[in-house]
Formats: sequence, C-alpha cells, structure tokens
Amino acid sequence: MSQELIFELDDVRVTPYIAQFGGTSYQIGSISSVRARQTKRLSRAAVFMFLLGVGLFVAAILRSSSEEQVEANFSVAVSAVGIIFFSFLVQLVLPRRVFKLILRTHGGDVEVLASNRSKFILDVKQAVEDAFVAHAQRSSRQASE
Repeated sequence: MSQELIFELDDVRVTPYIAQFGGTSYQIGSISSVRARQTKRLSRAAVFMFLLGVGLFVAAILRSSSEEQVEANFSVAVSAVGIIFFSFLVQLVLPRRVFKLILRTHGGDVEVLASNRSKFILDVKQAVEDAFVAHAQRSSRQASE
C-alpha cells in the first residue's frame, strides 16, 4: 500500500489512507466529513486587565481599615472597577480567535486540531478532502482489479 504524502507540516501528516495529528491517527476511510470553524477565546489583554482591576480593588479594601483610609482609597477602588469594566469591553471588541479542524467519524465529531492560523487549518482541511478523493480513486481501482 503506497503512502503518497498529500500534506505535511508541523505535527500534521495526510496521506490517501491516514490523517495523523500529533500522535493520533485516523484512517481516511473512517472519516465521513471534515470541517473548519472559528471560535473565540479569552483575550490575554482582557484577562490581564481584569486581574489587575481585581487586584487593585482587593488592595484598596485591605488598606481601608480606618475611615480616613477608606476615603483615601475610594478613588483606587473606583479606578479598579473601571478597569474591570473596561476589560469586559476589550473582550467583546478584541476576542482571541482560534480556528479548529473537526472530523466526523463513526464515533462522532472529533476536534483534532486548533490554531490561531486560519490558513494552516484551511490547508489541512483541503488536504483531508484531497485524501478523500485519492482514497476513493485507489479503492475503486483496487475493486476493479
């Protein structure tokens, strides 16, 4: 059985018979479809700002043991709440985008690959689709022999 290479990059290798993602391999014949989708994750900037705001707020509360200190730390607490609110806005406007490759197998949908690079995911998707065609052609050729 020839293992003509269709695609290889990073830890991904696709032949007409096998699609390998890291240490996990899938037989092309057992894959019924492949799709790519975009999802959103937490922005690192938003997480950093949120933690900074919470830290400032907690520090303002801990430093406010007397009434004079409460008044002195009030502006810090208000600023902290503003930073926390701003972090939510940053997450809404600038979420981190992640692209995922999902295979449909006999056992259900399997997420096999995730990357920030959309072109990489789309190239792997195309390679798996090309492997479907090559596998079908080779299978029909072997059946007719």
